[in-house]
Amino acid sequence: MSRPLFIVVEGLDGSGKTTQIELLRDQLQGLGQACYLTGEPTDLPTGKFLRSILSGAIEADMKTVAALFAADRIEHLFHPTEGILAKLEAGYHVIASRYYFSSLAYQSEYANPNWIASINALAKQTLPADLTLFLDLDPEVSLQRIDARGGDKEIYETREKLQHVRESFHLAFEHFGVGENIRTVDASGSVPEVADAIWSAVTAVLD
Repeated sequence: MSRPLFIVVEGLDGSGKTTQIELLRDQLQGLGQACYLTGEPTDLPTGKFLRSILSGAIEADMKTVAALFAADRIEHLFHPTEGILAKLEAGYHVIASRYYFSSLAYQSEYANPNWIASINALAKQTLPADLTLFLDLDPEVSLQRIDARGGDKEIYETREKLQHVRESFHLAFEHFGVGENIRTVDASGSVPEVADAIWSAVTAVLD
């Protein structure tokens, strides 16, 4: 491996992204390789504002939300100390929960996918992921997991919206993911089974 990797983990809410990202970090660190975990929305100012909208605390037109995600993503890339590019330059593998395919999946219900792709073109041109892992899960199972963890739900966490998002992910990969390294992982298995499938995909890139 000649350089650090940028790995993106996508999936429905409840698909186990957080758990699997942490396990992947532990496996890479076990090989003596430095990792930096991040996600979108970020903890930068635009990302914090987005979280207020997603929680329902602030109302906003969904096309505005799509534009804010694109803006947050640009900051996520280029921030001089906390940005993805800066962390890669410093020698860290970067593992991100969500990237521009999430915008295409979650916002395509409210805005033209071609427009969403256009406002995310800078991110795609600047830094496509070395590997995008899609944790695929039936929306019914996703909702059961969301209910089981408790707490307040975000605006996308309904059965109908999760079904739309899953379908939109597949369409986004088909239409906007040409030439990218995208691997679908069955997220319905046990945590170790999913982790093994992810590690298999990652080691193929490491080699």
